[in-house]
Amino acid sequence: MKNRTKLTNLKTKIVNSFMINGEKKTSEKILLKSLKSLQKSTKKNYKEVLQLFIINSTSTFKLNEQVVKKGKRKVTKSTPSFILSDSLRISTSLKSIKKVIGKKKRSGSFYSQLSEEILSSAALNGQVIEKKNDLQKQILLNKRYLSKFRW
Repeated sequence: MKNRTKLTNLKTKIVNSFMINGEKKTSEKILLKSLKSLQKSTKKNYKEVLQLFIINSTSTFKLNEQVVKKGKRKVTKSTPSFILSDSLRISTSLKSIKKVIGKKKRSGSFYSQLSEEILSSAALNGQVIEKKNDLQKQILLNKRYLSKFRW
């Protein structure tokens, strides 16, 4: 019973993150079509693949960009922050996959690109995974900002 509630919460988070202009039915159709194509393309259960994708694509850090005015010019200052709760980690990973799929200029529909990205991220070689690794490398290079956190 507990696993079922987690799955429905994950479904609602995915639907809400892909929703544009309040079109919930459209985002539900996109999710359903991508899960169907995901299940056709792999022998594993789509729930397990979706959980692997979420686990692999979640990042522990995020960059907060702040615009600082110095006289007449504006400077953006980026500071890393640690994401504490799992729900925020999941939502940031869903936002990143939405950005990655939106930037792709390939032919095909959104749901097919989503299912391809879920499969590749579950196998640890998708664009979301590369983006997450680059972000973590960038943050770990600037360790001086991490000294302000209380672990």
